[in-house]
Amino acid sequence: MNLKKVTVTVLLTLILSTTFTVLNPTLAQTNDSQKQKAETLLSILDNGNMSIVEAFSRLDAQNITVPQTAETAYAEGLAHAEEAFRLMSEENFSEASIEAVKAMQKFEETLKMLEDASPLEPTETEVTAEEAISLKANITRTIEHVYRLENLTAQAGTKGYDTAAIEKRLLEVRQHLENATRELFAMNLDGAAEELYTAKTLLENLKEPFELLTNLVKASNTEKYLEAAEIRVAATRANITTSAALTPAAKEDALAALNNSEASLANARDFIENNNVDDAIEELEEAKKWEEESNRAAASVAATPTSVAPTTESFTRAENTASK
Repeated sequence: MNLKKVTVTVLLTLILSTTFTVLNPTLAQTNDSQKQKAETLLSILDNGNMSIVEAFSRLDAQNITVPQTAETAYAEGLAHAEEAFRLMSEENFSEASIEAVKAMQKFEETLKMLEDASPLEPTETEVTAEEAISLKANITRTIEHVYRLENLTAQAGTKGYDTAAIEKRLLEVRQHLENATRELFAMNLDGAAEELYTAKTLLENLKEPFELLTNLVKASNTEKYLEAAEIRVAATRANITTSAALTPAAKEDALAALNNSEASLANARDFIENNNVDDAIEELEEAKKWEEESNRAAASVAATPTSVAPTTESFTRAENTASK
């Protein structure tokens, strides 16, 4: 890496560092989760970027050629970082976080490439930056997992299930994750790791309650689908039976398929009543296949040159036309 490249890299570092310094006091005044998340990511970016510059300079001092792939990855990371800071200045915190994560990934790729190219051990600063990047990614994944669990809990609550205990525990988990984020921003990696560990332990204790809750919601959704299918098949049977547009053979084939569909629906209801949701879902899938087969049988006669697929309305229209 020549002197010109080192100079450009340092200048880019100064730009990123200065931008973060300007933004940081404003961000520190708020407890908004999106702002906190973006702030933490930008802080890690700043440290990671400095580590990369140190690595570039060390290789240059040893007259070691920097791999082109590392320079490319770093340039891509800087582009994402600059975009993250721009979005942050516009208070678009969600998109800023997304760009920051992309930059972190590119910075991490760059550091690994530079370490492979250097015969020396990475500096303490570089190791710390890598640990911070990895820790932040772990925290982010856990937060996203909590979001999904919160959505499931809310869905179960709307169906009348008692979710108070789970909601309380999730609040505890979220608090520990917020603590981990704050510790990470302060570059207290041990403290952040400890808070993350506590959050994950609490989540592990919630595994069994959530499996039960998931099964309850799954059963509720399955029964709702079953009820809709029963109504739909009954309506289709009525239309086929009374249709004057279908030939006797077409009616027979269509109704035979519906008989199979109704039999599968009956099996599904038995499985649901016995708390066997997985087998109920299989029967519903089978019922759907026979329902579609019935529609195809009716369509072979009821379809007009411009029609595509049979529906209850198509049977009604065909019947009205035939009666005129």
